[in-house]
Amino acid sequence: VTAAGNKGMPNGSNERVENSSKIIEAALIKGINLNEIYIDPLVFPISVDKEFGNHCLDAIRELRNIFGTEIHITGGMSNVSFGLPKRRLINDVFISLAIENGANSGIINPIESKIERILSIDKTTEAYDLTKSMLEGHDEFCVSYLKAFREKRI
Repeated sequence: VTAAGNKGMPNGSNERVENSSKIIEAALIKGINLNEIYIDPLVFPISVDKEFGNHCLDAIRELRNIFGTEIHITGGMSNVSFGLPKRRLINDVFISLAIENGANSGIINPIESKIERILSIDKTTEAYDLTKSMLEGHDEFCVSYLKAFREKRI
């Protein structure tokens, strides 16, 4: 199930939830069980819009609240880091946040994204804080993140 709608890509978390819910309801009517459904709330690059991380994370949380634990929430997790340096760091932090919000699977690069590392990510580092702040919409145009990268702090 995709969060894309009849008119194209969603704008915000509410539209993601609304679009996904329509398809899920149609699938349930056709006899498809919740545990057979995978939702892709659509992960967009944070470098394009500071709210894209929140749009996806909020949709993940809301979809989990609506449909419970049986449904699967997934997505192209590395899309979030497109165009930015230290993609692995961004992807790791985003996957960690996605899991915290209810995602239970993901389309990832198994060579780069090691789930053991992601689940034990050190949340006390400057690199984590800067990346999380960027992903949660507090770093417009990724300025603080990019500055830290240039200064070799991350």
